[in-house]
Amino acid sequence: MKILLDENLPHDLRYFLSNEDDMTRKFAQTRADGYLEIRSFHRSKKGKRDPRFLLKCGCCDGKLEIYYGGDILEINGVMGSIANWL
Repeated sequence: MKILLDENLPHDLRYFLSNEDDMTRKFAQTRADGYLEIRSFHRSKKGKRDPRFLLKCGCCDGKLEIYYGGDILEINGVMGSIANWL
């Protein structure tokens, strides 16, 4: 899916489709080949909360949460040891 920016789009929509905005605030960012990029975020350990990688789809609200700590790995709510995931 390739997104073409149109000057007639409302300002709010052009903000989300622009490649110049901060990655954490925009909805879609296109790659050079025209496909949308996956947005990735990392959160460090805070108190009892494990560190996490969050991968979000570039075109919708789909997401994948990966929590890790010690020898435990939780992927989208399914917890297991690292050996079980391999």
